Amino acid sequence: MAKEDQANLSKKPISLLLVEGETDKLFYKRIKNEFFTGSRVTTQNLYGLFNINKKIINRIVEYSKRHEDERIRVYCCLDRESRDDKVPEFDIKKITKYVKDENIRKIQSINSIIATQQIESWFLYDIDGIYKFLKVPVSKRNPKSFQPPGKFVYKHLQRLFERYNRTYTKGKRTENFINQLDIKKIVSNCKELREGIELIQSQSNDLTNHLFLA
Repeated sequence: MAKEDQANLSKKPISLLLVEGETDKLFYKRIKNEFFTGSRVTTQNLYGLFNINKKIINRIVEYSKRHEDERIRVYCCLDRESRDDKVPEFDIKKITKYVKDENIRKIQSINSIIATQQIESWFLYDIDGIYKFLKVPVSKRNPKSFQPPGKFVYKHLQRLFERYNRTYTKGKRTENFINQLDIKKIVSNCKELREGIELIQSQSNDLTNHLFLA
């Protein structure tokens, strides 16, 4: 890469994706590799939804202190855990208020990307790929039984794996499975994820500070 290109890249904001677990981190690694080439994207694990606002605030503070010369855009990538409108306890207004009150000006924006209901619900947009991974005979596949994906969660995927003598466990053990999913198919059919990716892409070169406009 030419020195001029390196200089231009260094001026771009860092997109900090805060995810709630190891499974999510592996999934967003695939997203990063396929959709964010040329952008500055990093992912950090929040290790669950408990004390979610405090954990996000602490991570923002810690990260901003370690990257004093950077512009940072924060994306809270969380599971809704239901079909309701919001994540339990998550309050992006409270988080944003803290950043503004503390005058952490290197934070340029804070947005959320929310999975209905869980990250496993998104995986089911590639039910054909899941059946293939499980080596289920075509005659025994019933992809329509997992529509719409938002109705189904971790336990349903776990039961499907068990039916074919496999084990689905959250965390690092999902890496091989996640690496075989058709990410482009999932993004094409999952409105929430697609809009989240488009948001990150649209802001990846934007130097405007959306939190401190004045």
